[in-house]
Amino acid sequence: MRVPVVSGLVACVSLSLVSSAIADQLDEVVVTSSPFRSSVNDVVQPVSILGGDALHLASGSSLGETLAHQPGLTATYFGPSASRPMIRGLGGQRVQVLEDGMAAFDVSALSEDHAVGIEDAVARQLEVLKGPATLLYGNGAVGGAVNTVTRRIPEARIANGLAASLEAKSDSASRLRAVVGTLDADAADFGFHADGFQRRSEDVSIPGGRMGNSASRSNGGSLGGSWIGDAGFIGVSVSRFDDHYGIPQATASLADATHIDMRQERLAVRGAVTPDGEVIDALRVAATHGNYSHAEVASDGTVGTRFLQSGDELRLSLDHHVAGLKGTVGIQYRQVDFAALGSERFVPASVTRGGGLFAFEQYPMGTLTFEGGLRVERQSLTPEAGLPSQSGTTTSGALGALWHATPALALAVNVTRSERLPAAIELYADGAHEATQQYLVGNTALSSEAATSIDIGLRGSGRISWSLNVYRNVFDNFIYLAPTPAVQDDLPVFEYRQGRATLTGFEAQGELPLLEADGRRLSLRLAADAVRGQLADGDPLPQIPPLRLGAELQAHAGPWSAELSVWQHLRQDRVAPYETDTAGYTLLGASLSRRWQLDHGSLLGFVNASNLGDAVARRHSSPLKDVAPLPGRSVTVGLRLEF
Repeated sequence: MRVPVVSGLVACVSLSLVSSAIADQLDEVVVTSSPFRSSVNDVVQPVSILGGDALHLASGSSLGETLAHQPGLTATYFGPSASRPMIRGLGGQRVQVLEDGMAAFDVSALSEDHAVGIEDAVARQLEVLKGPATLLYGNGAVGGAVNTVTRRIPEARIANGLAASLEAKSDSASRLRAVVGTLDADAADFGFHADGFQRRSEDVSIPGGRMGNSASRSNGGSLGGSWIGDAGFIGVSVSRFDDHYGIPQATASLADATHIDMRQERLAVRGAVTPDGEVIDALRVAATHGNYSHAEVASDGTVGTRFLQSGDELRLSLDHHVAGLKGTVGIQYRQVDFAALGSERFVPASVTRGGGLFAFEQYPMGTLTFEGGLRVERQSLTPEAGLPSQSGTTTSGALGALWHATPALALAVNVTRSERLPAAIELYADGAHEATQQYLVGNTALSSEAATSIDIGLRGSGRISWSLNVYRNVFDNFIYLAPTPAVQDDLPVFEYRQGRATLTGFEAQGELPLLEADGRRLSLRLAADAVRGQLADGDPLPQIPPLRLGAELQAHAGPWSAELSVWQHLRQDRVAPYETDTAGYTLLGASLSRRWQLDHGSLLGFVNASNLGDAVARRHSSPLKDVAPLPGRSVTVGLRLEF
């Protein structure tokens, strides 16, 4: 079934009288990854926030799975452990994954079978910047950014001087056993943080059986501390994340099954000086060092390929205001040393260095707020001997406006011009990639790609709240992987090429209250999204998700909350060359939770049921969709203690 975006927009308008179930709470949510640390309702760029109980209930087996049902987002899904977020049809090298605003330094953008090196179970909130985020975060955020916000470096004192949480949960599909705990404490002028998690699962249940070689086990944690004064803070944290997971196989026999042993270590320093001045609001500094490694291990214990990466990042920014204008200016430097060792490596070793200068300013005029920003970035990429080095300068800029037409209605318009230099895999790849069953060939003649993006959003609040965004991204010199008739090492050859590409889409969501009396509330939440991507010659871009429609009936009565949901993913038959169609599917879900208030805290108990119809669900954005469908019917139970 072909569903043009124009048709989707007509359906979307009918949904624009309803909105998000957490809209009433969003006024208090601060977007830390925006340049102004503003409330959600005051951010011009479209953003999704997941926090509080909604985050705890949605937390999945990986960052991608936790966010996959948010409007405008999906995930790659190379099995439950390796699932990376995609934003509006873009992923990989175009989406930055961050922890507290700093690079993850993993290799998840290199290949879909590589897991994200960030654990969202310890997050305070997840922030998704939809659309270009290059002005603040640089070359790799043309498609957007996902920021995991933690308290690993305390920035402020906490109420009562002590806070802790402990959560345990299990599910039936993967026989998951997971536990996560956090502890925050103050003593005099010092704040302390500790967290830890452990998760184990077996092969995932899918309709008709189990997904072979999909079991996993992971653990990790962090320690952090800060000096917190009246005019700022300075702190440090160390963290570690170990992940051991299998790569689902295309054959019934697991004799050649491969698993990945991954380790990520991070050292982070962050601080701010907030003088009570007439011009300067804050001077912020953040630095991160990361060490990442993973080994791809065969069933007999031999290591086929080992990936090693270390990275350093430094950010300095100055927040200011003068004559009604407020904004931030800053500098960012990043260096990444990458190496792949072993007979199956398909990307050579390289060192990437980049530095950027950025400025972002905002000027309010009554009900209108104008924003503008500019970033200039220089990047150099030096591969191993025998290959040509690459370097270049990119310039990105943005203009936006937010108009509060009435207290209950706002219009946001954002226009961005962003550039991205090619990554090492796009330039230098030359080898068999067994996980995706492709022989990859890079292209050292690739130049920078540039995107002109426009996003128009309408937001309504009040008893009936709603939101609607439409967008169009036009890429010059879009870098993509193209199939060829050639075969090498018994695998089809795919080459990196460039061409003009366009992505057009929409997102709509809302909430309609059906009943509200005596502390009881019944509401209906509706949502829809779609994106259409194609090259100039008319060929569709690969892994573009189809139109998705959802309805959720939500009930709240005192400490109880319940939900029934249905999500319809339509068939995707508008596919790229050598890509197969993906059948549509329907996911039915239900949840029930209750919160008990204790003398010094609270206890949350929850039961979630997913894919109640045991539907065969193959996500089109997954390169392994024909081998690894989404989990079948599953029930998750959990308890979360907070005090």
